[in-house]
Amino acid sequence: MKKSFFSVFLISASLFIACNQTNRSFDNKLLDHEIPDDTIINIFIEPYTQQILQSDLNTSLAYSPMKYTKKDGELNSTLSNLFADATFEVCNPIYNEISDENIDIVLLNMGGIRSIISEGEISKKTAFELMPFENQILLLKLKGDVIQEMVEYLILERKSHPIYGLQINLDNKYNLKDFNVNGDKLNPNKYYNVVTTDYLLKGGDNMNFFAKNLKTFDLKIKMRDVLINYFQNIDTLKLKTDNRFIKNE
Repeated sequence: MKKSFFSVFLISASLFIACNQTNRSFDNKLLDHEIPDDTIINIFIEPYTQQILQSDLNTSLAYSPMKYTKKDGELNSTLSNLFADATFEVCNPIYNEISDENIDIVLLNMGGIRSIISEGEISKKTAFELMPFENQILLLKLKGDVIQEMVEYLILERKSHPIYGLQINLDNKYNLKDFNVNGDKLNPNKYYNVVTTDYLLKGGDNMNFFAKNLKTFDLKIKMRDVLINYFQNIDTLKLKTDNRFIKNE
């Protein structure tokens, strides 16, 4: 399916509804099953509904034995860990082939995760729901002192942003106890290979430290396609929170 299909559908639907607002009155009501269907809107969206049903969006790629969300952990969650780990697993071979180097760190943003994974079949539709944006995956060369800024940012944020390659330990007052990069102490003079998105490189979520990169590589893959690729290569999803970013009680 062409990536513009959903955009055209949503724009068309919005214009249709907007054009009819002058002739239709709306009451503030709680949306539930007692609200009757709007026949005119149903007729309008029916062709798009059929295209979606007949596409490969609903083809099963994998299976989830339970529900996973981006809020089922304090500083790392099952879904944030999925985004980070999938990005490493899919993108590391791409970068290794062009550079003979490996990815050290992945950092994405929690706000980019727009849905949950429910128990049951996982499809391309699941990936579109999780990542509806056209975020491009990039690799940046960042010096060790910038990685230090990154860690300080994460501590202040106190969110389960998707991270891979960092192990950050806080005390019970959110003060930094220690951190490392893949088990090694940070070298402030070393350049690390860090994967993120074009949105964050531009300062999204105030991650302004990404602008201090030495060099940028476009890995020619979107975040949504990373998820689809990852799902296609597993059978059953098994996600968990772990010790990559924790607060000690």
